[in-house]
Amino acid sequence: MKLNERAVIALFDSGQWRTVKRHAAETRAENARHGLKNEAKVDVKICSHPALEMIQSIISSARAEHYRLCPPTGQQGMRFCPGALQIEHAAAMADFAAKFRYLVAEFCSAYEGERLSAPARLNGLYVESQWPDVETVRSEFRFSTRYLPMGSGGQWDEWLAEAATEAQNDLRARLAVAIKAVAVRLSDTKGIFRDSLIGNLKELLALAPDLNLRDDPEITRLVAAAADVVKEEPDTLREDKPVRAKVAQRAADLCSMFKL
Repeated sequence: MKLNERAVIALFDSGQWRTVKRHAAETRAENARHGLKNEAKVDVKICSHPALEMIQSIISSARAEHYRLCPPTGQQGMRFCPGALQIEHAAAMADFAAKFRYLVAEFCSAYEGERLSAPARLNGLYVESQWPDVETVRSEFRFSTRYLPMGSGGQWDEWLAEAATEAQNDLRARLAVAIKAVAVRLSDTKGIFRDSLIGNLKELLALAPDLNLRDDPEITRLVAAAADVVKEEPDTLREDKPVRAKVAQRAADLCSMFKL
């Protein structure tokens, strides 16, 4: 199956009202105090409403999920979304979007109070122009996901070949990081590790057949061979030292065999 039949282009865009603002008067004063021209910068966080931190967390989590399911194309902002993962991706992003919209509404309803309390709260650092009307602030929040089909022939084929190579390199790198982590952490018999050490690799191995958009045979072999590394439960690896050593050695062997 051709690549343009196995995946679509996924675009994710997000943003929010920025609350860290440059204070021009304080910047000038600080530079003057040290005899500088413009080397010092004085930034002020003008608003710390809890919803803003939660919005940033939602954006970060959504981006991480987007990257987890959609390999890069090498083109900024554009990633492949494998057809087999599109429903999962769309559902996850819709859930994030709903939470994002709820928090934006919560913040915007509280904005006027934040603006009115800012002069006293910020004292001499308050700058009126840094507090626009609520609709202007609302317009700076954005969260969207789009899926675009890919064509074929001509420049499409050339671009797809380059993009597919980028995606394969990314998948191999992700596998290498996860397998190396197991080899290193488990080889330290007294070292503490989290369940996610094994869980992350297990999850990646499950996704790999769909992320392997060009059916790279070496990646297919690596994924099959790595199945032995995630067979044991984390608690077993903590309690059974011989099993732990065996799994650590297996992961190390894979790093050597596949030049990870």
